[in-house]
Amino acid sequence: MNDLSYGLRLLRAQPGATALTILTIALGIGAVTTLVSVASGVLLSPLPWSDTDRLVQITETRGGRQGRIAGTMLNGSYLAWADAPQTIEGIGAYRSDSVVTLIGAGEASRLNTTLVTPSMLELLRARPIRGRVFEAGEGTPGGPSQMILSQGLWEQQFGAREDVLGQVVELNGRAHTIVGVMSRDFRFPSAETRAWTPWVIPTVDAGNGGKRGVIMRAVARLRPGVTEAQAAAEGTSRAIAAPDAGFLGLSLFGAKEPIQIAVRDVKDAATAEVRPAILVLLIASTLLFVTAIANVANMQLARATARHRELTIRAALGAGTGRLARQLLIENALAAVIGSAGGLLLTVALHTALPSVLPADFPRVDAIAIDGRVLMVTLLLSLVTTVACGILPLLHARRLEIAQALSDSSHGSAGAGRGPVAAIRALIVGSQVAVTCVLVIGALLLSRSFIAHVTADRGYDPANLLTAMIPFPSSYDVPRQAAALDRIHERLKSRPGVTHAALSTALPLVSSGGFTGFSFTSPLRSGVNVDAESIRRVVTPEYFGALGIRVRAGRPLTHEDDVTVPPAVVVNRSFVRKYLEDIPIEQAVGLSLGNVAVRSPGRDKVEAFIVGVVDDVKQDGPDGPPQPEMFVSFAQLPGANYGSQAFVVMRTADDPSAHVETLRTALREVDATLALDAVMTMDQRIGRSAARPRTYAVLLGGFAVFALVIAGSGLFGVLSFSVAQRSRELAVRSALGASRSEVVRVALRQISVALVAGLATGVALALGLSNNLSPFLYGVSATDWLSFGIAPLALILVGLVACLVPARRVAQTDPVQVLRQI
Repeated sequence: MNDLSYGLRLLRAQPGATALTILTIALGIGAVTTLVSVASGVLLSPLPWSDTDRLVQITETRGGRQGRIAGTMLNGSYLAWADAPQTIEGIGAYRSDSVVTLIGAGEASRLNTTLVTPSMLELLRARPIRGRVFEAGEGTPGGPSQMILSQGLWEQQFGAREDVLGQVVELNGRAHTIVGVMSRDFRFPSAETRAWTPWVIPTVDAGNGGKRGVIMRAVARLRPGVTEAQAAAEGTSRAIAAPDAGFLGLSLFGAKEPIQIAVRDVKDAATAEVRPAILVLLIASTLLFVTAIANVANMQLARATARHRELTIRAALGAGTGRLARQLLIENALAAVIGSAGGLLLTVALHTALPSVLPADFPRVDAIAIDGRVLMVTLLLSLVTTVACGILPLLHARRLEIAQALSDSSHGSAGAGRGPVAAIRALIVGSQVAVTCVLVIGALLLSRSFIAHVTADRGYDPANLLTAMIPFPSSYDVPRQAAALDRIHERLKSRPGVTHAALSTALPLVSSGGFTGFSFTSPLRSGVNVDAESIRRVVTPEYFGALGIRVRAGRPLTHEDDVTVPPAVVVNRSFVRKYLEDIPIEQAVGLSLGNVAVRSPGRDKVEAFIVGVVDDVKQDGPDGPPQPEMFVSFAQLPGANYGSQAFVVMRTADDPSAHVETLRTALREVDATLALDAVMTMDQRIGRSAARPRTYAVLLGGFAVFALVIAGSGLFGVLSFSVAQRSRELAVRSALGASRSEVVRVALRQISVALVAGLATGVALALGLSNNLSPFLYGVSATDWLSFGIAPLALILVGLVACLVPARRVAQTDPVQVLRQI
């Protein structure tokens, strides 16, 4: 108790140093424990379903290449494996998170729903808190449809009424009977899903010789003792024997290579994209913790050096090494415990901000919690802090020379600022500089990558663009959709401040549009057929002007491209490069794509021609390779099924956000029952798409700034203490004729060596580790010379600022005053 009381008195006696020590420990531990909680929740915590240890994701590939929508498979492969499988207990499919309009439960609302096969709920061991799950056969097209509510939707929209079972509501205009309510813990495939509807997977054979392809995500449960490789082998053999999807497979995979089935643990598949980033940030936070604790250890060593007379007197009065060790460890343990508590409180505070800080598509955010792992790590870090900060003062205390210490003046001895202690402190500072250099270089690389990502040429001009989706109720047949789109388009074109207005079946960063596969006779080589797969976008002619897509050869679509003339097709450069042997784009204009490139009822045999070539548009972001694309006009596809939604894009003369009401008014004038969804400017969509790189850059940048502050304070502390301890030596040098610049140079020599050595080590470490950042970089090399040049310069600047005050103190020291005190 005496040691504890004495330790508390020492902490209170130096409030500034104590506060700095505790704050440094708290920030270092808080950074690590926050990242540990993220890693624990996202990567290690169990999935929110029952008995998930044998659940695997099924992915179809062609020649090892996934489809355009990663992690999916086609209906032919699914149905072939679902029939009496040997290595799996069962297989289920789902199509996640379509946004629908719910009517019949108070005010109409928009919510995320997921289509699931009844077998999917069985695989997940889903147990509703009210009612039942779906039964086999439910969800058959044309038949009655059912619906299961999430507990949140049941409480918020239905008032948690017990009589909700059997109630009929409308989803996008189609009647659904509520048959069950899931518990709050059931979150599939994500926490955003509010309801589930049944799904029956259709066969490939669509009748009349046609084929039907359906894309889905699939999950299976392995039989006990079966490996993923064994299941993949059976799935591959089943898929090979499945009905050939023909051009449907070509459209999805872009190749006719052999089918392969990949099997992977569900949790690993769900977190594959973020796992490398979490590990990198966890390593970065650990480096930050090491830097922080090194700074605290340095401060404690300085305090121990300043207390050498006190410790020596204790030793002279009979205190042994164990007694001194206990006292020093208790003093450091007090600061470590208080700092650890502060770090844990910081972690709790950061947890409340994580949902808003992390990107919206970051997986398993709801699983992040302060659990036993986080508390164990906090305890471990507290112990490490106590030992690391107490060991150096203890080693210094063991080296005390009692006679010399008792004879030293209170102003320090001539050699106190040198020797082993000074060397250790310089080594610590050099290590801090090295670690900080690594963090700063990493932060600069990610920051430059983020800037390159946001400012990249995407093939269109995002400025002054307002975008939105128009979902059509199921009551809207194809002719009614076409008529509504025509009227909406006419109204938007005439609005003041709207320079361009266009409609499309897809939009960059929102929807990739439809895929099409077709075969045409090569216009360059007689008798040679070309198998092509392309994204097909159905647009109004103003689409190119609205988005600012550059036409490089020929012309864009016009209003003259209707049913009275041959189908006109605009293709992108990637299409020419891949299927037209990369001929000059001017020569591609006028070439025929055969009579299957543009299909619509009654026009199947009409030959289509390329009328223009446009620049590649990076639909999914700047880091994705451009895909072959073709654009056709709504007017040339009468009776074609556009799907259940369309997209509108408006270019305005001023702030596009000011025209949201203009868009809503035009929609109400056409049909008051239609609603807008996902209304955003294109700049907002780009910002959302860059959420992950921005988050990674901000986090690592924050670590780097904190490390810079720590390194600067470490340099300042070491030099200030060295100057104070060597005051008599420096005064003697000055009295013997040394100039002020020579005295300053002597004082700065050791710290300068530590700074240079730390920078060299840091740059070398960063070069060795930079490849780990390569997956997160866009437009910037992992060895970017600018980042590797700025980081050392920043640290040199911090070092100069840190040394400024101590160096000035040396230069202004009056040697006579110092020597009089000897």
